[in-house]
Amino acid sequence: MSRLRLRWEENTSPTLAAAVARDPVVILPVGSIEQHGNHLPVGCDANSAEAVALRAAEGFLDVERPVLVLPALWYGYSPHHMAFAGTVTLRSETFLAVVQDVLDSVLSQGVRRVVILNGHGGNVSSLDVVASRLGQAWHGKARIVAVTYFQLAAARQDEFRESTMGGMGHACEFETSVQLALHPDQVDMSTAVPCYPRPPSPRQSTDLFGSSVVRGYHDFKDLSPTGTLGDPSLASREKGEMILGICVEELRTFLAEFATWPMT
Repeated sequence: MSRLRLRWEENTSPTLAAAVARDPVVILPVGSIEQHGNHLPVGCDANSAEAVALRAAEGFLDVERPVLVLPALWYGYSPHHMAFAGTVTLRSETFLAVVQDVLDSVLSQGVRRVVILNGHGGNVSSLDVVASRLGQAWHGKARIVAVTYFQLAAARQDEFRESTMGGMGHACEFETSVQLALHPDQVDMSTAVPCYPRPPSPRQSTDLFGSSVVRGYHDFKDLSPTGTLGDPSLASREKGEMILGICVEELRTFLAEFATWPMT
């Protein structure tokens, strides 16, 4: 039998059948194809989530319950970015159905522990619905959770943050640093423009780690002429590696915990 690999798609069917018998944790990275200011690639949400998933899964193949990573879902729910070129969005109904169908497929084959690792803020509400639907449908048989990778770093933001509130939002200090660490050849810092938007209510925040008591639709074209929310000028490759390290460390800790959750 072939050696078990981290990436689901690189394994043979018999190898995966044997892995499923070991009660693995399976991660589905989910992102979006959408504008990220003038300076970042449109695919950064998916490639960031996938990178965190793969780095966190390393070292878990030889334990009692391995961790496997499904192919990333590159398309998400991004209508609020459609005013900018390059954005591709699914309808919410389509996005919900695709994620649910993918996970129903692996759950029906015996997988009992699934982590949806999200990289796009616009997916959060939909993924809460998916996790609830699947959790109810597979109650007592499987555990399904949704985690947004950048929220894993929220409690430790003082370790890397230089910007004030509003400096980490979209194509910002945070995301630009991560892309400089992962794909520096795809980043054009000469075109990066800071923007600290002002939502219509102080009860709303555009910051990754801010709190929005009042939630509603914001078209990104109304918030920023370039689509950037925050301050990419404070980004660096070193900071990106630090952020990735924190996210990976926190996800690894959760994966070890999640592997022990009872089914009920």
